[in-house]
Amino acid sequence: MVQKILSKNDFQRILDSYAGQLIKRIPITKTTNNNSGEETLTQGTPVMIKAYFMRTGQRWDYQKAGFIEKGDAVLLAKYEDRVSKDDLIVQETSGTCRIKELYDVPGEFGMQSASETKFVYTACNLFLSQ
Repeated sequence: MVQKILSKNDFQRILDSYAGQLIKRIPITKTTNNNSGEETLTQGTPVMIKAYFMRTGQRWDYQKAGFIEKGDAVLLAKYEDRVSKDDLIVQETSGTCRIKELYDVPGEFGMQSASETKFVYTACNLFLSQ
């Protein structure tokens, strides 16, 4: 048995009808030097994705570890677009942002096994890039 909350088609309709916009995504590949441990970020080929982008006021949330900085923007992208941590997102009025946190959000939950669960979109916390 599968419990459906939000299907991929539902999310696509939301993007098409209300809030979707074309945004440039620049995939980033991270490599680590085996000797020094230094990380290098390399930009890939930019691709256009349709997603929901919203600027937010910078906030701080208190957690047990201390104050946690929230991002400058939020991005909701289709799961199939495979956005990743550290990717660059370019939105014409807000500039360039880097993905710092992301969460894959399921829309259909499998009751018998985890393999029945289907992800619909990825929610991202973005920080403006310097």
